[in-house]
This record gives sequence, C-alpha cells and structure tokens, in this order.
Amino acid sequence: MDRRVIERLREAFALDLYETVRAARQVRGEKVFRHTLYEDGEAVFCGFYPKAELLEFPGVDEEFVSRLSTFNLLGVITDGATRLDLFLLAGRNKPFTSAESHKDIAKLLREPELARFLDAYFKLRDASLDIYTMTLEQFMDAVADEVARNTPIAELQRVDMLLGEKGE
Repeated sequence: MDRRVIERLREAFALDLYETVRAARQVRGEKVFRHTLYEDGEAVFCGFYPKAELLEFPGVDEEFVSRLSTFNLLGVITDGATRLDLFLLAGRNKPFTSAESHKDIAKLLREPELARFLDAYFKLRDASLDIYTMTLEQFMDAVADEVARNTPIAELQRVDMLLGEKGE
C-alpha cells in the first residue's frame, strides 16, 4: 500500500468525522451519534459508542472487548438483517466530542481497520478504488473519475466556478 494513499484517506476521513463531532456537541446528552457514509439496501456508518454500551451487544467476543477504550469509534456495515461487520476504528478515554481538531481524531485512527473498512465501503459503492495497490497519483485520478461520474453536471460546474474564483 502506498503510504500516501492511507495518509490521505486518514486525513479526509478525520476531517469528515470532525464535522460530525462538532455537530454532536450541539446536542447535549447525546451518548451515541452516527455518521452515515452510504445507504442502498445496506447501511455503512461510523458510530461513536461508550464501552459500556458495546458490552451489551450480543455476541461480542473477548478479543474485541479487550481492545475497547472508554469511548470507541466503530465502522459498521450491515444489511439490517443477517450481516453485521464491525471495525474498531479508534478509541480514547474521553469523549470524541472533546476533540479540538480533526488531527486529534486522525492520530487515533487504527490504520489496518480503517483500510479494511474503507475498502469494504468502496466495494459496496462499486467504486473503482483499490487502496491496496494504487499509487497516490492513480488513487487521486480514480477519485476524480468517481466524483465526475457520480456528481451532477450542475454541481461540477459550481465547483469549477468556486475554484476559478480562488485562482486555483
């Protein structure tokens, strides 16, 4: 795996999660909040769970429990009926809502689990991204192709206009 690919994914993922964390701060008393990445018959989301709540999940094995922190970030892929894949993406001893920046979250992300979770997410989305074999250049080209393929023309024109205004 090209280190630059996983670092780019880690940074982007942490930035996205941090926006969810900032929004959750506005809702007092929220113990669990989730960040949905995609839904189409199957749900893919990240959930922030205290260890105490995860211990109540049926069928959680001892090895998984031994890796839990007081507060945990789980990647979840489920069809809502028979399939449930859990990825322990990060853990910390204080709530994620206390993170002061996306960098606080990025440094906690567990690379192997993050890579497996995002790889499963890309496959579910039928995206042409193989994060294990692509160079950063190939990855960025593939991301640009995916964005172009899945973004309405009007939005692409708006992005081009905004980038043009900033001289980029």
